[in-house]
Amino acid sequence: MFRNTAFRLLLLGQVLTSFAGNALFLSLGVWAKDLTGSNTAAGLVFFFVTLPVVCGPFIGHVVDRFHRRSVLMVACGATAALVMLLLLVHSAHRMWLVYVVAAGYGVAAIFVRAAQAGLIKTLIPPQDLAAANAYLRSAGDALRVVSPLVGVGVYAVTGGPVLAGLVAGLYVLALVVFRLLPRMRDTAEGTGREELSLRRLGAGLRHLWSHTPLAVMTAAVSAAFCVLGFFDSTDFAVVQDSLHRAPSFFSVLTSVQGAGSIVGGLTAALLIRRLGEHRTAGIGLAVMAFGALGMTLGGLAVVLGAFVLFGVGVPWLAVGYSTTWQRHTPGPLIGRVSTAADLSMLGPQAASVLLGAVLIGFVPYRVLLLVCCVVLLGAGIALLVTHDRSSDRDPEAGTPSSPADSGPDDRAPRNRQTEQTT
Repeated sequence: MFRNTAFRLLLLGQVLTSFAGNALFLSLGVWAKDLTGSNTAAGLVFFFVTLPVVCGPFIGHVVDRFHRRSVLMVACGATAALVMLLLLVHSAHRMWLVYVVAAGYGVAAIFVRAAQAGLIKTLIPPQDLAAANAYLRSAGDALRVVSPLVGVGVYAVTGGPVLAGLVAGLYVLALVVFRLLPRMRDTAEGTGREELSLRRLGAGLRHLWSHTPLAVMTAAVSAAFCVLGFFDSTDFAVVQDSLHRAPSFFSVLTSVQGAGSIVGGLTAALLIRRLGEHRTAGIGLAVMAFGALGMTLGGLAVVLGAFVLFGVGVPWLAVGYSTTWQRHTPGPLIGRVSTAADLSMLGPQAASVLLGAVLIGFVPYRVLLLVCCVVLLGAGIALLVTHDRSSDRDPEAGTPSSPADSGPDDRAPRNRQTEQTT
């Protein structure tokens, strides 16, 4: 894979966008907490980051209609311009601008993830998808160790305007890197003139839920994400009420979690080869559940260990799920399936972020964490007991050249024997 220049450029672009994104939205949460003194205000930042997932079907359609290289460039340029709005934020009266930037970042992130997924599908053979996803995930997680400290540190020392300039500059640099990617025939038609219809917009969701391997995984992952949003509010409560630290200490916990995620990312491909995607994702959910349980306990060492454990489980879940839907999805449909997978995860997460931001005001954070533990463990067990031993197959083998867009039936054939190494 690393001999492929295009993959190296894609990896570099991932590094830049991950660093910028993590430095930005984690710092926005701290900024909101400082401006308002409210855990709810901080939690709402993450709600607005995930809210744009409701636009996922339309975003996926756009990604599948245009060259993914161009989509990446436009997304990075637009994000760089949007972030500069933070220069206008000086008091709690302009908190709404922070939320606008958070929502805009969420939109751009969906475009970037969908376009990258399509390029990976084009660049990497099916048998190497797990390794490619693990490399990309590990790169992002490695930066998560550093970027929150850099982002929050720049914000704490110099203030929001300098942070905004740094993040905007990184997105511009990522745009330049993506501009160096070679032009590839990575769309169904390569034009944006096709008729927009509800059927085409919904093709990704239909694909996820009409294939048994994808439906089983998506159901378990969606259930888990119904509670993952609670962490966006409980994390600040852990920092303040359990560790008795300033809100900026959240960046330390995030970095520790990122260190655990590096370990998880580096081992994800190996676990998938030995256990399959379903079992790997199921074990990841179980490990995250025990991490949530550890967060309810007191003591700095215990809490740090819990965040490490949670971090290890996240890439096992993420790589297992992304590899599953990539294996089972034809290339021309990959953008819509990517955004449908986002919707299946981030839709429930957005609702749980909002619910958690409300509940944290009168429900003890330890109770919320225990709820997370129970749900994550249940979803993990469900994946472990429903593991299917079917053999792997490339879902594009034997398919029409344009299965999603050439006619009224834009689903993959329902009688296709799909694989499940999951």
